[in-house]
Amino acid sequence: MIGGIYCPLLSSDPQHRLNTLIKQTNSRVILTHWLTMSKFYNNNILLIDIDSILCNSIISNVDIDSLSNITITCEDIAYFIFTSGSTGIPKTTQIRHRNFLECIQSLYYIDLLNHKDTIIQMAQCSYDVHVQEILGTLMIGASLTMLHPQGNLDIDYVLRTLHEKQISYLQSVPAYLNNIDEFLLKYNKSKIFTLRNLDIGGKKFIKFAEIFNIKIYYR
Repeated sequence: MIGGIYCPLLSSDPQHRLNTLIKQTNSRVILTHWLTMSKFYNNNILLIDIDSILCNSIISNVDIDSLSNITITCEDIAYFIFTSGSTGIPKTTQIRHRNFLECIQSLYYIDLLNHKDTIIQMAQCSYDVHVQEILGTLMIGASLTMLHPQGNLDIDYVLRTLHEKQISYLQSVPAYLNNIDEFLLKYNKSKIFTLRNLDIGGKKFIKFAEIFNIKIYYR
């Protein structure tokens, strides 16, 4: 809204990787909170504690009506995302507003997502799918369910959330779905009957289609 470019930083990353990413983006501002503030003390960059803003700010309707008068075009950069850096220095990819909007529109067009869905936010911020899960969900008017920190590592918690929140759309990778499948078999848990669509990145995972009787979309 203010014309800036979003670049997610994973707080669990090693300090040297965070420093590399910050240097590559020429960032001037870092948004932090009480758990991540200490990660960036050594950088000559403005740190903004979002906890203090969210807790202390009083926003009026006038403020909301004038949040931004910045003009954003489809060719402006929306966000940066980085490779893992396993083969050297992390490489950056620039995603423009046009690319992101076309992605969300295409998913809506094929009815993978729609305004009636309840979507769970699963991806870490080091994967750009998290932008789709959060902003894409809000853009189409669907409902968004957020897991607690590191919640995606607790399969029992994830399954309970899928059931209790009546999640209809899930984006994941085959390895994680395999872990869910093994957990269900091991503990004789109920199947996930609320899912409408499953969005899988990577190789095909036919077994899940058979188990849950849902439509699967492969990227």
